[in-house]
Amino acid sequence: MTNIKYYVKTRNQTRFQIMSFLQKSFFPGFFLLFAVAAQAQLSVQTSSLLKREVEIAAVAQMLSDSFGAPIPIIERFMREAMQVEKSEHVPAAAFVAIATLESTGFTSYLYKNSGNPFGMKAGPNWKGEVFMMWHEGAMTPFRSYATPTEAVYDFARFLRSRKWFKDALVCPTGDYECFIKGMSVHAKRREPGYAADPLWPEKVRRVIQKYGLDVLSRK
Repeated sequence: MTNIKYYVKTRNQTRFQIMSFLQKSFFPGFFLLFAVAAQAQLSVQTSSLLKREVEIAAVAQMLSDSFGAPIPIIERFMREAMQVEKSEHVPAAAFVAIATLESTGFTSYLYKNSGNPFGMKAGPNWKGEVFMMWHEGAMTPFRSYATPTEAVYDFARFLRSRKWFKDALVCPTGDYECFIKGMSVHAKRREPGYAADPLWPEKVRRVIQKYGLDVLSRK
C-alpha cells in the first residue's frame, strides 16, 4: 500500500513538473491562447445568460403592465415553465400563454385563491387540495396549488394522462405552433381538445405573439 501511494505521488509530481517545463520552455504561447479562448467562451456564455434574463424581465414587465399582476409572480411562473420544458419537453411559451389566457394574466379570482392558472377542475381522482368556487351555475371544485411548481407539473401530468393530447406532446419544445395544434379540437378524430371554444388556439397564439413569449422556449 505504501509503495502504491509513493508511486501515485511520484507520478503526479512528475506530471506537474513536465507541464511546468512545457509551459515555461516550449509552449507559452499555446497556454496563453488556451486561456484567452476559455475566457472568450465564458464571456459568450455570460452574455447569453444576461440576454436571456433581460428577455424574461421584459416579458414579465409587459404582462404586468397589461394585467396588473406583480412581476415576481409572473417571473416565477415563467421560470417554472422553462424548467418543465427541459424535463417534460413541452414549450414554455405555450404553457405561459395558456396560463395567461385562463387566469387573465395571473389576476383571476381562482388564481388568487388557489394558485391555479389553468382552470383545472378537481375531479373524483384528484387527491390534492381543493378550492370551491361558483362556476357555470354551480359550486365547482378546482385544484389548488401551494406553488407554481405544483401547478405547472400537474398540468404536464394532466396532458400526459389524456390520449388525445399525444400529438402535442411529441412536438419539438421550441415549436409552440405544433403544440397548440395538438391541443386543439379534432372533429374527425372526435378529440375534444383543451377548450371547446373554436377561437381558443388563435387566442393562445395571439398571447404568445403579443408578449413575445417565444423567447422562453429554446429553439
